[in-house]
Amino acid sequence: MQVGDILTVDITSVGMDGEGVAKVDGVVLFVSGTLVGETAKVQITQVKKSFCFAKVVKILVSSIDRIDPPCKICFKCGGCETLHIDYARQLEIKRLHVKNCLERECKRDFTIDSTVASTRQIGYRNKIQVPISYQNGKLVGGYFAPNSHKVVPFCRQGESGSCLLNSDGMQAILDAFLDYMKEEGLTAYDETNHKGLVRHLVIRKVDGKFAICVVINGSGLPNRNRLVSMLNTLGIEFALYISPNTRRTNVIMGEKVITLYGYEALQGEALGVKYLVSPQSFMQINDGVRDMIYSKVGEIIKDSGIANVIDAYSGIGIMTNIFAKYADKVYAIEIVPQAIANSKILAKLNGNDDKIINICGDCAQELPKVVSRLDKSIVVLDPPRKGCDGAVLKSLLSALPDKIIYISCNPATLARDVNILLDKYEPVSITPYDMFPNTKHIETLACLKRK
Repeated sequence: MQVGDILTVDITSVGMDGEGVAKVDGVVLFVSGTLVGETAKVQITQVKKSFCFAKVVKILVSSIDRIDPPCKICFKCGGCETLHIDYARQLEIKRLHVKNCLERECKRDFTIDSTVASTRQIGYRNKIQVPISYQNGKLVGGYFAPNSHKVVPFCRQGESGSCLLNSDGMQAILDAFLDYMKEEGLTAYDETNHKGLVRHLVIRKVDGKFAICVVINGSGLPNRNRLVSMLNTLGIEFALYISPNTRRTNVIMGEKVITLYGYEALQGEALGVKYLVSPQSFMQINDGVRDMIYSKVGEIIKDSGIANVIDAYSGIGIMTNIFAKYADKVYAIEIVPQAIANSKILAKLNGNDDKIINICGDCAQELPKVVSRLDKSIVVLDPPRKGCDGAVLKSLLSALPDKIIYISCNPATLARDVNILLDKYEPVSITPYDMFPNTKHIETLACLKRK
């Protein structure tokens, strides 16, 4: 096969990223935008040693699970890869993805619960990070096209093509910001020559309020009062920040955030727990699914009868304070000093000072110390996408807490880490949650008990 070849193929399975998979003369072909059971005319776009990538030219036989996507840019934009798939089928595809990852890595069968649906399939994103660029000489903001740094722009508020996944109010903020840039003559950042001022606009929605952060290739934002005035005309409650980032990097945020208007942090509430969020804080992207997962973890802790919980990778302490409702003591381990400082503030804000013990340090070193001095304990893991550090897993196998609850946003690294823990632990339940409807991503809650 060569780039440019046009073939007719039958899609027989689903790949790791939700793309259709076909085989031609023994060669595996990955075709995004196709579904199992479909026949498609495709064009080869990339040839590797043992597999190829292709794009759809025409769907010849459609799956019963295919729907007309309610967005005209969904196949151009990298924001939602599965908007063309019936939602019930999306949930099953994600369950099978978790199952396949675990069984391939661990070489054993797993029972995977049905994927828990999101209460909202559109308008659920509480945070967006929008690159600002030019298209045909015009300032635009949107998401990058798949496997590129070319921005596919959102259409303006009320027009067909504004992003369906973003929470209400975000598009109007982006529109106002682009108008401000145009009126002030501000330039968008160009990564090829490292010139231009505005890199990204980051918007987070917290209980109806907005944290708006402009990431800049510089030190200041000209005439910020004009921007504040324009945002005020939207009738929203907001805080405005800048984050200087003058490095040649793909990392979005700079090392610091400067408050230009409003509060340094916005207050929200989840499951009766008050929290404070700044632009640099980590928060789950879907409030409704986040609450379902945290409620389930609380239920597991309550039903276990175990009084001591260790919140590894505790961050700013939202889960820590939720766990405090069900446990006598919660030990929050976090390596970032500022996050621990925030966690202490939240403990006081929620009246949990006597229940929460904050520990600033490397989880791999601190976790065994805590487990060793407790009769019984539950460890909750909520690591980043890369999964748990090997030293943390090693420390768990040495310390042997009674239960491990693992919240994962990456089935592949979850499978890798569970395979290591199977030496001493047995899965009790593995439940996918659709934190990211209409995308390939999935959150998974795994509960393991000591053998």
